[in-house]
Amino acid sequence: MYRSIKELIENIESEKKRLQDIFSQLADYEKEAYENQYQQVDNDFLSLIDLINNELDDEFLSGDVTEKYKKLRENWFRNIFSCHGSDVYTYETNLPQILKDFKTIKLFSFISKVDSTTVIIGANGAGKSSLINELRKNSIDEMYVLPAQKLLYFVSNTFGRDSINKDQYIANLKNVETKYNTIQIQTQKIEDDFSSAFTKLITLWVKDFAKVSTDNARGVGEVSIALLDRVEQIWNQIFPEITFYPETNDRVLEVIRNGNKYSINGLSDGERCVLFYIGNVLLAPENSYIVVDEPETFLNAAVYNELWDLLISERDDCQFIFASHNMDFVQSRTNATYIWCKKFEAPYNFDYEQLEESQEFQEFPLPLLAEVSGTRKPILFCEGTKNSIDYQIYSKLFSEFCFVKPVQGHKQVIQYTKAYNNLQLLYGNTAYGIIDNDWMNESSIQEQKEQNIFVLPFNEVEMMLVDEAVVKSCLHFDDDKEKQQKFENFQQSIIESCKEKKDKIISIALKKRLDEFMESHFIEKSEPNEHDAHVFLDSLASEFDVDSTFNKINSIVVESLASSDFSRILKICNLKKEITEYRGNTEITPKFKEKALRRIALDNDLQKKLRHKYFEELEMKLLKQ
Repeated sequence: MYRSIKELIENIESEKKRLQDIFSQLADYEKEAYENQYQQVDNDFLSLIDLINNELDDEFLSGDVTEKYKKLRENWFRNIFSCHGSDVYTYETNLPQILKDFKTIKLFSFISKVDSTTVIIGANGAGKSSLINELRKNSIDEMYVLPAQKLLYFVSNTFGRDSINKDQYIANLKNVETKYNTIQIQTQKIEDDFSSAFTKLITLWVKDFAKVSTDNARGVGEVSIALLDRVEQIWNQIFPEITFYPETNDRVLEVIRNGNKYSINGLSDGERCVLFYIGNVLLAPENSYIVVDEPETFLNAAVYNELWDLLISERDDCQFIFASHNMDFVQSRTNATYIWCKKFEAPYNFDYEQLEESQEFQEFPLPLLAEVSGTRKPILFCEGTKNSIDYQIYSKLFSEFCFVKPVQGHKQVIQYTKAYNNLQLLYGNTAYGIIDNDWMNESSIQEQKEQNIFVLPFNEVEMMLVDEAVVKSCLHFDDDKEKQQKFENFQQSIIESCKEKKDKIISIALKKRLDEFMESHFIEKSEPNEHDAHVFLDSLASEFDVDSTFNKINSIVVESLASSDFSRILKICNLKKEITEYRGNTEITPKFKEKALRRIALDNDLQKKLRHKYFEELEMKLLKQ
């Protein structure tokens, strides 16, 4: 359509001059009547030319963009071209929107080369929602923007709902602000600001249902499926126990759950959000961008994972762009492109980074970066998973001070803590780590501490469960002497178990050392021959000194057991199942491990004791944050 920016500007200037010439030829009384109109159009022409000169170059016309973005760009050009030769009224009507659409397309250029599901991540306050609101200010059919939903409510007397149609609804959605953090108790305000979009959406479904049912019954046209039926097909995959009954006379939708019928407002906030998202995604134009702010609002992880998986599959012609700081939602999007929103200020001040192309984050998994980017608390990486004892303990001890994230093994804890802190100047936050002792010497412990990584005084975190304060908290009798005797007996039995199973302790420790060594050694050649394999294996044998490693472990274990020092023995003990389950269940209380974890979870004083006893330095650092 336009081969260059120069050609575009020449076309606009030509039209500007044409209208000026028309105005100059008007009679004096006509000039007086239409002067303001022509002047406004002339000013809009100047604004458009100025924007193009300052914000665009020939790169804007590049073919190195996705087909969807190309279509946005070409439709904008077409809107300008379609006005060519028109009168002042046409330009007066269209130029303001052409200007708005230009700003949107210019801002949206961050997506121009991305054709996958995209997740915009960033901390609270970075400007993600402001970015979404700017993207909403357009008349572009192929950009369908859903703002964050804070309240959805059906109000039957909403103005204009009975005359609503699809085109009107989509236009209204672009113009109605639906994101609020507080509710003003004013009926009219609630109707206008909170409920309009949801009410009109429900009304649209019921009207469409009545029309399709009538047409199908009369054999008018091809048999079609009502929009409500399509909504319900997706809905029932998430909430099979809930169905809907359209009351066509009143244009309302009733809910049926377990045989009981009630108002649509009887759904939970989350259920209404699901309904709103399904309906809007189905209404989005073909081959469009669907932009969603805070897609997890009011929804638990299981629901929003299934919901968006279903909707993305249903609308595979569309490209979804999500803006979120929710840790679990971001991780749930597979094969996604991450856009890190560092800062956005309207209209064009957008500091962002497409993370796949960043060398800076190579050692830090992108989903993990996305997960932690939404918190302003310090990050605490720990071993294990969200189901492991590590996380169960550390999340209770430290969640008041920081965001606790399990990342599997101790090497990942070290790697991610260091990598994240290398981003500190860019991101403005701090990470800490906790790892098991794993036979680490004092100099190594100190080195890790200097990197904000703190070492547990045990080889296994389970040994924290046999701390004196934890054990006594699981004993229900009141007599302190009896509690003390019970704990001492338990203590002695642990020492005896460790002495009896000395060889097992050494064997487990040796295996762990060997496993760690093998994890960090891989053959570099992608297609090794027999000689390469022999060389590789021989090098492993020379690098891992079995005798030296065994002797060192054996020496530590023997010396610890000989001391009869309980804390020292706990440090080398790796008999976690023997101690926390068998000994704990038989000598303290049935289901000892579960009860000990429960006490840690519920007892604030116990949490403070454990933090101070085992993590005093980390605690002090966190208190200073």
